[in-house]
Amino acid sequence: MRKGMQSRWLMGVVVVLGLLLLTLLPRTEDTPRNPAPRSSSSQERSLNTWNTSEHAVPTPTGSLRITGVVRDARGSVPGVRITASRADAETLSERPCPEPLRDRQAPSSVRENACRIVHMEEEVARLVEAREGEAPVFAQTTSAEDGTFALEGLPSGAFALWALGEHGAVMRPEVPAGSEAVELELEEGFQLSGTVTEALGHTPIPGARVTVLHEAHTRFFDAIADDQGRFRVGPLPPGRYLEVASAQGWRTGVFREEPWIDSDVEVDLKLHRMRWLEGLVLTPQGLPAEGLTVNLRPDFKGADLQTTRTDAQGRFTFEEVPAVLNHAWVWNPERTAYGEASTEKTSEKLVLRMTPCSFLEGTVRDEQGRPLEGVRLTVKKQDPGDDPPPEALTDEAGHYRLGPLIGPYLEITLTRDHFMNKVEHLSRRDDLARTWDFTLARAVSVEGTVVDTGGAPLAGVALRFLSKRDAADGFTRARSSNRDANTVSDEAGRFLLDSDREDSGWLFAEARDFTAAKVDVKVPSTEVRVVLHRGASVSGTVVDAKGAPMTDVTVKLWDTTPGSGDAHTDTVDAKGGFSLRGLKAGPYMLEAWRRTPGMEQSTSRPVELEEHTQAEVTLRFEEGRTLEGMTVDTFGQPVPGVQVRACIPLDDAPAWQLLVEPCDPRERGGVRSGPDGRFVLQHLVAPTYQLVAWKEGRSFAPSRSRGGTADAFSLHVAPGSEDLRLVLERSPRLKARVVNAEGQPLSSSLSVKYEYKGATQAPDGVFDLVRRDTIGGVRISAEGFFDLERDVEGQPGEDVDLGTLVMTRGRKTRLFVRDEANPGSMAGVPVFVVPSYKDNPQPDRDPDPPRFHGRLDAEGAIDLDGLPLTTRLFTVRLQQDGRQQDVSLDAHQEVVTVTVPARPR
Repeated sequence: MRKGMQSRWLMGVVVVLGLLLLTLLPRTEDTPRNPAPRSSSSQERSLNTWNTSEHAVPTPTGSLRITGVVRDARGSVPGVRITASRADAETLSERPCPEPLRDRQAPSSVRENACRIVHMEEEVARLVEAREGEAPVFAQTTSAEDGTFALEGLPSGAFALWALGEHGAVMRPEVPAGSEAVELELEEGFQLSGTVTEALGHTPIPGARVTVLHEAHTRFFDAIADDQGRFRVGPLPPGRYLEVASAQGWRTGVFREEPWIDSDVEVDLKLHRMRWLEGLVLTPQGLPAEGLTVNLRPDFKGADLQTTRTDAQGRFTFEEVPAVLNHAWVWNPERTAYGEASTEKTSEKLVLRMTPCSFLEGTVRDEQGRPLEGVRLTVKKQDPGDDPPPEALTDEAGHYRLGPLIGPYLEITLTRDHFMNKVEHLSRRDDLARTWDFTLARAVSVEGTVVDTGGAPLAGVALRFLSKRDAADGFTRARSSNRDANTVSDEAGRFLLDSDREDSGWLFAEARDFTAAKVDVKVPSTEVRVVLHRGASVSGTVVDAKGAPMTDVTVKLWDTTPGSGDAHTDTVDAKGGFSLRGLKAGPYMLEAWRRTPGMEQSTSRPVELEEHTQAEVTLRFEEGRTLEGMTVDTFGQPVPGVQVRACIPLDDAPAWQLLVEPCDPRERGGVRSGPDGRFVLQHLVAPTYQLVAWKEGRSFAPSRSRGGTADAFSLHVAPGSEDLRLVLERSPRLKARVVNAEGQPLSSSLSVKYEYKGATQAPDGVFDLVRRDTIGGVRISAEGFFDLERDVEGQPGEDVDLGTLVMTRGRKTRLFVRDEANPGSMAGVPVFVVPSYKDNPQPDRDPDPPRFHGRLDAEGAIDLDGLPLTTRLFTVRLQQDGRQQDVSLDAHQEVVTVTVPARPR
């Protein structure tokens, strides 16, 4: 008895000690759930990667296992965490795409309802913040001392295996449960590092969470930004990744750098601050509008729609809105009145003054005056909402009623079979007649059916007609409207093409999986029968140098027949498979292509296709050679963070490759040199490459570089190149310090004169920019101050310091606008206020006076800021009907009222 008690006591001590030891061990897990910043220095935190809490231990859901070994180039590797995950219906990568985002041009290897998650920005941001949408983990373990591992309790099916170690990583997709002796060979992987900063400057956002997620298999990897906004994640296996950055008080951002990442990447993730937005909705009579739904959409691709309701005073509030351009709109319940407004200023309050909507009525007739039934009238999309544009269909009497209509101008399209399409542009002024009749010209038509070789009708076939007469003159179509130039066959394979004249030409028919057809036709014609042949096909697999299937590869089949210029494209599936069908016989070049941070990689082989043949081809990427070098300054000292890119020289590009991407690391990215200036380019297979390099504030100097042959823009390197040094010179700088009259720094912007590019912002008023020798002059702007213009003079390549620039504050005048025809409030009415030069001195030696294009505020007024201390004449114009009135502002007026006259009867 005593011996049994002692044994149990010893066992308990061992368990307690074991648990205590586990709590003390450092953990470097692959997927966080509730990460917390560690009490370490900023530098130490910036180096820690996804050091967060681990998954809960998965509950076994089956009886199968996967066993194997983890190795690297030196042998077996212990202590590597291995997980088995599998995408399901709730996983981000598997969720169906919203209808507006479905890619109707997606290749056959992509599921019909699939949508790249980069397009669902708001949905991705919401789910990642809620820690949802990740592929579930079914089993996890750590490799033993001899590198072996066993994943237990798996159900049947295939899994993605992730092996994440301190010095390498690998992901193996589609490993069936029950597999044995699976070899996971660690690759070097890549580190993703960067900064999280505010969108309008470089201020870091400490404590921001960065989640890196694999697009295809949706695994999450987290990091917390340090005090300088720095973070690092890795090493991760190569693949497609998104970055999701979030912080309290900031709009969560979804970012994507390179389509395929297999080497270290440095990113700058910029977030927009969230703010409180208030507004007011008024009826057309200027009274508060109660109980209406206000819609708001930020100016972001894929941004979610927000809604709220107005209170008894017509007021509304949105509590969290990104500090960007926001567009708001509102309808009354009867949809007879509409209002909209935009804002991006933090302090501005929105005023939505609703205006009555109109309906357009009339009759559509043919050229003989007979009413036409079944004419479809469509208005070009008018409002920013998701509602379809207004449409109407004429009845037996040719009558239509179209609306509700908003906006000052209308674009209306009229279509009907056997008649020429028509596009009308109308001005929706107050004097626009509510009755508007249209006349359509009769067309001559080509009608028929598209079938396959078995006689089955084909839907969705694109058809177009080319006139022989126009082809001889170099024209590509013989229509008066684009909408008559093309059509698509319906479910029964029927098609109709209308023309404005009798003619002869060719009818072209194209459909996926079929060879294109060209048929001689005359206009008019009926019962034209177009037969499409399925043609030849080529399918196969893309593999790496070790024979493993590759994903994220584009397959291009180039037609090498002289003068063809055609290319068929497909994207490989999760198993590296591809299939191209509907091909005509002839010689082709089959190419597998993908873009990585440092270069475009490709492999190709010729394919000769015969009629109705089915070719099977395997494309293998070669391992290639590795090129190492350094980025240095003119003194030979390392320059870190330089983007280096390798490209095949244009003269070496094969003739069949019609499209060659530009060799520019600023646009296409590149591998980044490390802290010691070293960089590595892998998988080089061409005889010669040209290298280009870029870093902000530096200029690549090929003539001063070593290890290759220089031209004006790049360094050409061949196999065996040694002591490769890419020299980057310091770029000349343009400097300035902007202050107010009291010498205090002034938040301002600098733009290059006569150049259509965004201005550079300087919240602290200090500018230190790369100077381009082409800059002739700059304009400095600050809210409430007169613009300053300065010439940029200096020798090419030299710094230019504009010194301290003192800006003069302008005066502000509050301008109230009244309407003689309507004594009520003018709040929310859109107006233009522009300088009127007819009575102003010429030439104008004062700074440019301000302009205003927007809506009157809740008091029916606007603030004109930055006015010169002289008398100036302005024109106030109502946007809705064009009525206007001039107003003179003397040098000291602070409040002015202008009344726009009523329209003469």
